[in-house]
Amino acid sequence: MAEQRQARPDRPAAGPFVHVRLQEEIERLKHEPAWRSGDRNAITLTKEPALRVVLMALHKGARVHEHRADGSLTLHVVSGAVRFRAAGRDVELGPGEVVVLDPAVAHELEALAESACLLTLTA
Repeated sequence: MAEQRQARPDRPAAGPFVHVRLQEEIERLKHEPAWRSGDRNAITLTKEPALRVVLMALHKGARVHEHRADGSLTLHVVSGAVRFRAAGRDVELGPGEVVVLDPAVAHELEALAESACLLTLTA
């Protein structure tokens, strides 16, 4: 049975100013039960009506199967390596690389190594 995900009370849902130390958050994700028992873990760093920023930690081989987002998105690889497929393209991304995707474009992701990615979604 899947673990019940608990809201993290120390995470701001929104605010006029949000500061995040990505390496600290990645380490936190890797110490949680979802990381130990699954293929990935994630935390929403901020959630505004028109903007959401999510930090994902992925084990090698983890997949986010094909889906579509309502708004535009960016995927920034912080560490590791991923394969991103969208719009008839297949690209391998490493640290410091970013893809930008228009709304409603089907896409999928595979971790080629243990990785961390920052996902930004717009409404």
